[in-house]
Amino acid sequence: MSDSSASEGEMGGMFAEPAEFNPPPPEPTFETFTRHGDKTPQEIRLRLVGSHPLWGHHLWNAAKVFASYLDSHPEYSLNKSILELGAGAALPSFIAAVNGASKVVITDYPDQDLISNIEFNAKEAMPTQVANGTVVVQGYLWGSNTRPLLAHLNPSTDNAHSTAAETTPKQQLFDTIILSDLVFNHSQHRSMLKTCKETLKPGTGRVFVFLTHHRPWLADADDKFFEVAAAAPAPPQDKRSGNDSSDDERDPGGFGFIVEKIVEEKMAPMFKDDPGSEEVRSTVHGYIMWLKQ
Repeated sequence: MSDSSASEGEMGGMFAEPAEFNPPPPEPTFETFTRHGDKTPQEIRLRLVGSHPLWGHHLWNAAKVFASYLDSHPEYSLNKSILELGAGAALPSFIAAVNGASKVVITDYPDQDLISNIEFNAKEAMPTQVANGTVVVQGYLWGSNTRPLLAHLNPSTDNAHSTAAETTPKQQLFDTIILSDLVFNHSQHRSMLKTCKETLKPGTGRVFVFLTHHRPWLADADDKFFEVAAAAPAPPQDKRSGNDSSDDERDPGGFGFIVEKIVEEKMAPMFKDDPGSEEVRSTVHGYIMWLKQ
């Protein structure tokens, strides 16, 4: 009898985990988005990860509503450079691509499952745009160095030797930035806004923020995003003034965006049995933001 066989016989398999103790992860699912009107393609089929702590396993109402908004406002896509943060299944990015975007940079948290799933969807939905480099997928942490993002618009940018987005008048910035159902991440508001401000073209560029208050009791915390976005930036500190207050004590200020609400649309709630007002949980809100020239 081999050692392994003896061990199994003597111990009776008492330390073996039952099959149901560590079940395999859920299989990916698919969802098809049907575009309004006579469009080509009429449908976009998306694979969703089976399960994920960052909620990438759902096609959110905000993404669907914004996708339809982009279809009805092609001027925000045609010949425009697009950046999506926290893309998940990346539906809005794909709609921008089929509406003639010149460049689409799709990003999400640099997790292998999330990024490989977006890459799968991109190759399935628009293989030509992926092959010719119009559509690219990249892992990205909100608030981190934006040079790798801007390098897609400025191929000569040296990513390796840069620690900040030191833009110049000649450097290309994004025309359209997409944030779809992200502002529930309250601790990340400033990080998202930092990335938007560093990568958006002043004057003509637009940031679109679509959301649902999935936790109605935290709606005010969700909306703090827009307060911080619109608040004036803090004045630079004059170290000669003798003000020794710490960074934690100083008001960090805002980001100087102009904010305007553009959409409010009712949908079926994502999770019927969740707590809180169903009316609130079924409403998608859409905002547009921009920076003065």
